[in-house]
Amino acid sequence: MYHLKTIAKNATIKQEVATLVKAVAAVQQPSLMVNQQQPKRTYAEHQIPERLKDVSTAANPRFFDMVEYFFHRACQICEDKLVEDMKGRASMDEKKKKVKGILMLMQPCDHIIEIAFPLRRDSGDYEMITGYRAQHCTHRTPTKGGK
Repeated sequence: MYHLKTIAKNATIKQEVATLVKAVAAVQQPSLMVNQQQPKRTYAEHQIPERLKDVSTAANPRFFDMVEYFFHRACQICEDKLVEDMKGRASMDEKKKKVKGILMLMQPCDHIIEIAFPLRRDSGDYEMITGYRAQHCTHRTPTKGGK
């Protein structure tokens, strides 16, 4: 994973990034006040497994660990909204259980496709490029990306 701190190597880019961060913070300031007035939804209690907690800060994490980490992070973000938006006469507890069950059904990665191919640079050097694709929940095909 790349962070802005590692990308910004010269002073000009650092200055531009700092200005951009200040501008974004200023724009988000009014929205933070609005969010403070509204009660925060607290239905979800989804936790990222302990073995994956350092993936977001690791220098070179494994692909599968990144897939799992981002799945759990997405669950934390969307689980509240999914419970809130669920239609039906079920109790809140039943809705929470159903959403948790659906998310856990989607968790296992059905396929990880890895491809490696050589690339010849303009300088004449050769480099091996490795690409990955993870597919979850292939019960409904085609999976993202086409037929």
